[in-house]
Amino acid sequence: MKPKVRFIINPISGGKKKTHLPEVIRNASLEFGLEADIFLCNSISETKEKTKEAVLLNYHAVIAVGGDGTINLIGSEIVNTQVALGIIPMGSGNGLARSLRIPFNIKKAIKTISDYNLQSIDTGEVNGIGFINLAGIGFDAHVAGIFHKSERRGLISYAKIILREFNRFTKEPIEIQLEGKTIQTKAFLLAVCNGPQFGKNAIIAPLASLRDGIFHITILKSLKWYDAPRLAFRLFKGTIHLDSNTECFTAKSLTIKKSKTGLMNIDGEPIMLSDNLNIEMRPLSLNVIVPD
Repeated sequence: MKPKVRFIINPISGGKKKTHLPEVIRNASLEFGLEADIFLCNSISETKEKTKEAVLLNYHAVIAVGGDGTINLIGSEIVNTQVALGIIPMGSGNGLARSLRIPFNIKKAIKTISDYNLQSIDTGEVNGIGFINLAGIGFDAHVAGIFHKSERRGLISYAKIILREFNRFTKEPIEIQLEGKTIQTKAFLLAVCNGPQFGKNAIIAPLASLRDGIFHITILKSLKWYDAPRLAFRLFKGTIHLDSNTECFTAKSLTIKKSKTGLMNIDGEPIMLSDNLNIEMRPLSLNVIVPD
């Protein structure tokens, strides 16, 4: 018996038109024998409502058709349940999908869903808010906040914001408590990583695994404009952890104390949180559909 699944489409993720997607998904689902319904959700509340409904109706899986933010909304509602997460990557970065080797071809992704090969992965929680791929403060949260307000989506818009804001960003002092040690620093960027990459194969935590039960924390210290090309090269080569301007730690839980309330990048979405961040690991708490 093929799984009963619900597709939830984010119509604005990745700056890509999706008016054709329901028909494409419907036809492929029929071809592969899936029992499926399809919803195009225009708000956070609608996405959560349709996901919760699928859990109550005992669907086998809910399929996120979007990017890491869409995956977060759906994954947070099915964590620690028997309902699995499926992914059709349609975001700007697609960090989690790349780490899980999800096909970017829609038909191949639906074939993967129909094969229904499950794997349990870790998730995290910061001040009660769930994340699946990563959570960060500093420059990436600053950029995520601006990008979220931008009318233009996609990689080009994101890159323009990074270039424009690089020299405008002001670092703030932070204190990190983890594994019995206290670290005080002024970080340009701090990423608490469950998965290894931001997206687009920009690998911020090369040693991270979605199944190892620990966070990999990457801190980029004070940066100058002339550091950017070297660090960008290392980021895409998967060697950022070897750079002299980088500090790396691992922990199952940690606390970050900041000087003020501010944005945190949670799976690509900017969330305003307090000056005290408590981050906890949830081992093997989410079932995802992955290729064989």
